[in-house]
Amino acid sequence: MRHPDSQRQEAAANQTIAHLREQVEGLREQVVDLKHALATTEAPWVDGKTAALVEANGALVLSALHATEVAESAISELGELTRTSQRDALTGTPNRALMLDRLEHAIAVARRRGTRVALLFVDLDRFKQVNDTLGHAVGDEVLCLVTRRLESVIRDSDTVSRHGGDEFLVLLADVSHATDAGLVAAKMLLALGEPGPDDLPTVSASIGIAIYPEDGQEAAVLIANADAAMYRSKGQGRRGFASHVNRAACAADAIL
Repeated sequence: MRHPDSQRQEAAANQTIAHLREQVEGLREQVVDLKHALATTEAPWVDGKTAALVEANGALVLSALHATEVAESAISELGELTRTSQRDALTGTPNRALMLDRLEHAIAVARRRGTRVALLFVDLDRFKQVNDTLGHAVGDEVLCLVTRRLESVIRDSDTVSRHGGDEFLVLLADVSHATDAGLVAAKMLLALGEPGPDDLPTVSASIGIAIYPEDGQEAAVLIANADAAMYRSKGQGRRGFASHVNRAACAADAIL
């Protein structure tokens, strides 16, 4: 899902792509006009020089057509590079840099409006056992399934990001009450607990919650406090969630 703030990182690349595309279209029109002119012009075949000139122009047309193909390929590759440089290679979610940008933007908006932002730190329970017993290929499939399930319970304005390994950050860009994040965390635990494909194991998670501005007013502080809350949740028995200041805490057994 794309957020307005991510456009700031992509603006330069998008402008370059648009400029290249405009140049390619202009060149294409010139090539088509030249090709048409060569096809319809009756040249005075006085000597071999004229024939050589026509042949050279024909070669120029072919070269120009090839140049447009190369340019279009470069545009496509640049667009793909822009997309993949900001995305996790496995899950396709925003990478750390893009997630940090979105979090900082959400904090700036909340500061102006006097609203709240929630950050959830999600860590899968005992995920190492999945990789060790079933292999990393299965582990990767599980991570992709977890991504889809986390995304299924949030709004289009929110963001799921793979933070690294089996850790995820979830940004709730605008929450009315601090306890709303706990409701979302509970929904995530329910979604993760749903049976998956027969060949994939079901995994649980421990979730830590930090709220702006109560639990920090800078992105790095919120991430650190959500991380600490996640470890507190694990200490309470895993498969649950906890907030930084214990305003919300729940074991999965209480909601499942």
